[in-house]
Amino acid sequence: MHGDFDSPIVKNFKDLYDEGYRCILYEVDNNDNQFTVHLKNFQSEDTKTFKCNPDEGVVLQNYIDRLS
Repeated sequence: MHGDFDSPIVKNFKDLYDEGYRCILYEVDNNDNQFTVHLKNFQSEDTKTFKCNPDEGVVLQNYIDRLS
């Protein structure tokens, strides 16, 4: 599972995390069957949202949960 943390979707998340964005919510969007991550930078009050397929979402969810 740790090898999965080298996936492109986790790298994208890490880049945003390094810029100060924190995950405020993740969910599976039943309308389009995509894993959706909502991020917020609390210093700039900027928000970002990105989506990935559910398989990548499982890996990303595990990574985010390990940060907590």
